[in-house]
Amino acid sequence: MPLLMTLDSPAEVPSLLPASILSAMQAELENTFGAYLICTCLGCIMFGLTTHQTYRYFRLYPTDTKGLKLLVMVILLLDITHTVTSIHVCHFYLVNNYFHPERLLNGVWSIRLIILEMGLLILVCHSFFARRLYLLGNRNLLPAVVIGILLMAEMGWCIAAVLQSFIQVSFTNFQRFSWMVWTILGIAVTVDLIATGTLTYYLRRSRTGFKRTDSMVDVLMVYGINTGLSTSVITMTSLICAIAKPASLVYAAILVVGTKMYANSLLAVLNSRRSIVDKGMEGFETGSFGLKVLDPRDLQRDTREVHAIDFKTPASPKPTGQKVIGVKVTTETYVDVAPPESSERGETN
Repeated sequence: MPLLMTLDSPAEVPSLLPASILSAMQAELENTFGAYLICTCLGCIMFGLTTHQTYRYFRLYPTDTKGLKLLVMVILLLDITHTVTSIHVCHFYLVNNYFHPERLLNGVWSIRLIILEMGLLILVCHSFFARRLYLLGNRNLLPAVVIGILLMAEMGWCIAAVLQSFIQVSFTNFQRFSWMVWTILGIAVTVDLIATGTLTYYLRRSRTGFKRTDSMVDVLMVYGINTGLSTSVITMTSLICAIAKPASLVYAAILVVGTKMYANSLLAVLNSRRSIVDKGMEGFETGSFGLKVLDPRDLQRDTREVHAIDFKTPASPKPTGQKVIGVKVTTETYVDVAPPESSERGETN
């Protein structure tokens, strides 16, 4: 108890900085590590969502290829690393160095690696999306090549920014190289918009003129736009904050949430395959614009309507050894018909 009383006394807190500087740093703490702490808490919540989606994937798609399973495991490991790194940043500055506010001026290894971890996650996720565009566009290489070049450029800038952050120890010195962060975020937004726009174009081109198949295409377009715009909006917000307030850590805090969005968007695309086909019955809504999908059993009755899109979805297991009860419903319709006008006149006469 005496130890706690000693530590709670402001006069006894050890510090190497003048009181004026300490008060100024206290005022800026909300825009730096305060914002980072809040977004780290949100990121931990989204990490739970990533874990749940990973479990759901391996449970629903046990017959997927080893490549897809490896991709999901890589996403999960990168997300775990990013979560641990973000927690270490908060613990280092706000717990370990609580009585040493001068340490807030210098970067620690974990906060320097955050931008590299984000770049790796974007690289993995958009590599999957680029391959999907390549297959969906009848093996058209142009969108995939453009996205690949942009991703390589982004990774190069991420590595350069990380190296520069280790050379420039303090946050103040690194502000001169903020344009590197702007470039990284700008490339990320560009890749998001290219991937979403190309996917929308390919899906619109896949319309067959049949109402039921076109409804399925509309659903896929909504999924593509939602997953692409969610990441691009957050990344754009982080870019605006980085340009407007380079001295704060608001942009880095937003990137914590944005990085989680990339992992969750890829897993959402993988896990939505069965929900679109198995639950795509009349009355099922996607949650966006109230679009409905059709009964997959109807697709089997008309093969002309399914040649445009191949969902590659494992079929639901059929129950075996169970009795099936058939229910037949007969509907009778009664229509009241008014008598002819001539007969009415004859009865009157």
